[in-house]
This record gives sequence, structure tokens and C-alpha cells, in this order.
Amino acid sequence: MALIVEDGTGLDTAEAYASVATADAYALAMGLSAWAAAATADKEIALRRATQYIDSRYTFRGHALTDTQALEWPREEYQWPVRAVVNACCELAVRALAGPLVADVEAGSVKREQVGPIETEYFEQANGGQVRFALVDDLLRGVTVGGRSTLRIERA
Repeated sequence: MALIVEDGTGLDTAEAYASVATADAYALAMGLSAWAAAATADKEIALRRATQYIDSRYTFRGHALTDTQALEWPREEYQWPVRAVVNACCELAVRALAGPLVADVEAGSVKREQVGPIETEYFEQANGGQVRFALVDDLLRGVTVGGRSTLRIERA
């Protein structure tokens, strides 16, 4: 199945913010050699995962261009393409080749245990147990609410 890339019109079928060709050029410019060795189908999957990560982890400024668009971008207030979003997608896609961008979080390891009366304390996992992609946070700082990854809260 061919990758459907957002073209700035708010496609209702878009799956990614960057094409394989765009990601190829980005990876070459940044010296990310693992990307060049991957098969095209794997690159497309990685770009879909990167886009999904961006849309699920960040809250963006402004308003969606259309009510039916599949992705969070484009926005009314920004002309597409927004280089920061495209670059963040490419950067995450390279990482997605190596494994999941979001992992299931397991309970923390035991920090302290007391047998009677039973008490157990766990180490708290940093960042909710998720990997934090600081470069992506920095790339998206100018277009996100609060400048960092946030939880999306909607009024019911």
C-alpha cells in the first residue's frame, strides 16, 4: 500500500507528514546512514509511525485546516509544509526503524520493601517510562502549545 503524504490541503486519507524521498534527503543531510539501508516498505511504515507519534504526543497551536483531515496538520495559521513538523517526522522515522517509539510501561522496580506490616515502594519511572525525544521536542517547540509534548485534553 503506497504511503499517502499530506500535501497541505488537509487530506482525509493522509498517513504521513513526509515522503520517503523527503526523508531520504533529510537522512542523507544529517548523516543518518541506517535510513539509507532500509527497504522502501519499511521506510513507509516508519514514516506512518513517526506521524502517529507526533499527532498523539503533541498539542499544536492554531486550528485544523479542515474538519475532515486525517492528521493534525496542516493548520489554518501556518503555510504547509512546516519544516519543523516535516523534520520531526523524518527524525522520528529513523528511530522507528530501530523499534517502537512508544512502549508499554511496566511497573517500576522495587525501591524498598518491608515485610510486616507489608509495605512496598517502587522507583518512579522518568517520563512515564517513555523515551523522550529531546530533539523532536525542540524542533516542534515553536508550533506546539506550551512548547513541549503535552497531554491532549478535550472538553466532552
